[in-house]
Amino acid sequence: MPNESSVPSAPGVGRNAFYFPAALGVIVLGTIFHLTYSTHLELVGDEAYYWLWSRHPAICYVDKGPMIAWLIAAGTALFGQTVFAVRFFGVLLASGTGLAMLLLARRLFSDRVAFWAIVVATIVPLFAVGSSLMTIDTIYVFFWSWAALTFWWAKDAVEPGPWVLTGILVGLGLLSKYTAALELVSFAAFCLWHRPSRTHLGRITFWSMLITALLFLTPALVWNLQHQWPTMSWLEERGGFDKAGGLTLRFVPAFLGEQAGVISPFLFLGLLFIFFRPSLWRSAQPATGYATLLFLPLFGLYLSLSLHYLGQPNWTAAAYVGGIILLAAKWSELTGFYPWTRWLAALGLIVATAETICLLDTRWLHLPPGRDPLDRARGSRNLAAIVAQEQNAAGAGFIIADGYMTASLLSFYLPGQPQTFVPTVAHPHNQLEFWPGFDQTHPHGTALIVDKRKRFPSSFIRSFARVTPLKTVQVFDGQRKIATYYLYLGLRR
Repeated sequence: MPNESSVPSAPGVGRNAFYFPAALGVIVLGTIFHLTYSTHLELVGDEAYYWLWSRHPAICYVDKGPMIAWLIAAGTALFGQTVFAVRFFGVLLASGTGLAMLLLARRLFSDRVAFWAIVVATIVPLFAVGSSLMTIDTIYVFFWSWAALTFWWAKDAVEPGPWVLTGILVGLGLLSKYTAALELVSFAAFCLWHRPSRTHLGRITFWSMLITALLFLTPALVWNLQHQWPTMSWLEERGGFDKAGGLTLRFVPAFLGEQAGVISPFLFLGLLFIFFRPSLWRSAQPATGYATLLFLPLFGLYLSLSLHYLGQPNWTAAAYVGGIILLAAKWSELTGFYPWTRWLAALGLIVATAETICLLDTRWLHLPPGRDPLDRARGSRNLAAIVAQEQNAAGAGFIIADGYMTASLLSFYLPGQPQTFVPTVAHPHNQLEFWPGFDQTHPHGTALIVDKRKRFPSSFIRSFARVTPLKTVQVFDGQRKIATYYLYLGLRR
């Protein structure tokens, strides 16, 4: 890790002829690798789901804004309906995040800190594996990182231009994921903490950023007004607020353990150790305070949620834009007091690299079904081939899957990429339930039903005159079993 002793904020301070070009080289090589690697994995359920969005243009969707659908539509317009096309802009935006982190760390600290921040971001599993996929987090973290960079420029400006630009970047993040609003909390907290920036809270500068960002929520408000506000119910369920029970500590260790897993244990512990060192909070430089406040609000939100509900480990991704920069900058202070921490830093980098290499191809581990994290990106092509064969043999006119991910993956991998359906429910929780269902489009005929269970909701069964078991199928990736599905034939009334 670097041996950083100052916190420059002016251009040209802390520059180095090696570190900045080397970091750019890491980003370029990473882009080439992820573009290549992205074609070695099948789509995961979320990616196929968002690909379906791209085929149904809208100003908003039930759980997210339209940004990911726009980007996938652009990719498929360029390269066709392929895995590479779906992921193309995801890989580019992930590299763009790296560039923004490089420029931000360089501006806050030095070229050396920026280099090590890029190295860490390149090897930690959260970013290394996620950079090959097209996910909501990939997109909104891109806008989060660039907004973080422009805010650091805006804080020294008295004209509203840089502030409006920052608001636009936050707003584009909101079109990707509503959690992007937490970055506004980070900016406000920094203005409150940093005395020279505090005056912006009473000026048009800060408020022009805030208003500009929130204007990007207009499509979501219009869409929800037209559909009786389903996003609120979805967010309530997603955050676990629909579940009974009070606060508990039982999810907190699991949350921290998952964070250690996706960042790598030694690096995550190093970051936590930095936060618990009193020197971080005594006379902190503006750069240190800013990196800290980019991390704490979002990470604190999900830590607080873990008192009630355990979310997904990747939800904190944007927080690590500031967290990784802070880790790269402050670890050197530890090496000044404790020389043995150099070896701990090296061990952290080695373990993170080894963890990522293992996760990039897990087949050799021979993990049981449900234990391999890459099983999400395997077996769908095999399932689709089986379903297509059985559909032709049975003469079924359309396909229904038990959930939106299975339905989306089948739609992508089946020949001709046909429309697939899910059971309709009283309170829709995914976008497929808002589009015309099989009740409207197929009042007659036979459906092939693909399910991971052996029982159906009674409301679903009432949609058919008869449902009969067809067969049980095993889905494989090579010689390894991935999952079991049950196929049924449903005769419409």
